[in-house]
Amino acid sequence: MNPGVYETVERWIPARSRVLDLGSGDGAFLARLIQNRQVIGEGVEKDGALVTRCVQRGLVVHQGDIADGLDQHGDGTFDFVLLLGTFQELVQPVEIMHEAFRVGRQVIIAYSNFGHYPVRLQVLFQGRTPITRSLPTPWHQTSNLHFLSVADFESFCRDTDLHEVKRAFFSGSKAIRWLPNLRAETAVSLLNSTISPVK
Repeated sequence: MNPGVYETVERWIPARSRVLDLGSGDGAFLARLIQNRQVIGEGVEKDGALVTRCVQRGLVVHQGDIADGLDQHGDGTFDFVLLLGTFQELVQPVEIMHEAFRVGRQVIIAYSNFGHYPVRLQVLFQGRTPITRSLPTPWHQTSNLHFLSVADFESFCRDTDLHEVKRAFFSGSKAIRWLPNLRAETAVSLLNSTISPVK
């Protein structure tokens, strides 16, 4: 994931927030939030070796599927639920979003933009599933199930009553301010929702 995404998410999360990181990886970013923002953080990661690395960092990270990780928590347990690079791997994204907004007040999602112009050119001229800096693995090795664009994500938000409170786009080390569906490699969005309000 683009470093700008992590910097942006860190800015968006107020100090001492309660954070659930779904797809924690090796725990480096969750540890960074705990250190820099003093968040109360937990994670969920399915890869056992990565969970071990998280535990070695002193983090509370549960091994399991994202859906299983959400089942463990009560309504309104967290201020933020993070899906940074894992949204496109979800089998049932709508159901997971319902659960994310049950356990958290806001959700932050980061994803690779399949509408980025080098991706379009590879599909047009090579007729193949693209391999790029933000989509670096062949189709048969990737964990991605959905190849969405910025425009697709905007439609998803409209269709599922999600509201993008903030968003940012990046290509390499540069922030993208115009034509993000064409020019951005990665996107990150801070979301509110009416689909499953916390009672």
